[in-house]
Amino acid sequence: MTTEETKKLLMTINALFPSWKVENPQETVMAWSWALKDYPAEAIMGALEIYSKTDKTGFAPSVSQLVNSMNAPKQHDRLTEGEAWALVKKAIQDGNYHSEEHFDNFPQLVKRAVGSPSMIRQWAMCETNEVNTVIMSNFQRTYKAILSKAEYEDKVPEHLGNLVKSLSDKVSGQTVKELSTNDT
Repeated sequence: MTTEETKKLLMTINALFPSWKVENPQETVMAWSWALKDYPAEAIMGALEIYSKTDKTGFAPSVSQLVNSMNAPKQHDRLTEGEAWALVKKAIQDGNYHSEEHFDNFPQLVKRAVGSPSMIRQWAMCETNEVNTVIMSNFQRTYKAILSKAEYEDKVPEHLGNLVKSLSDKVSGQTVKELSTNDT
């Protein structure tokens, strides 16, 4: 968003939430403009519309609430852990013969949680009780973590995610290097 688009956004928020008072309008515009610079104005304005129609608190949204509202349709279309497991369990029941076909038809996040068609074949060879307890539990835990990561990635602009990852890798590399130096 540009600074002008941010001003329009803040004026709209002010009109929708009259009790919202800004102490320093110039700093508020600068801060919001900086925080929203990586998002298209249309998407944020759409998120404001969603927020204003669905929020029950009556309070003006924060930047993060708008980003969450912007990503709500993506998250709504994702399978729950139970729904994802139902797909996987059906594939396991038919896994010795059509594991690749089932795997190819999985949504991307389910594919990431399963790993490969060979996992379906391996799970198909397990006892039913193990599939319905241990494997189900492990899959759902893995899927939940992948789902959480995907929701985070939806909110963070790609270049910022890459920056954080590169800094994290750099710090991790230094830590490993420092530890190996101290061991000698």
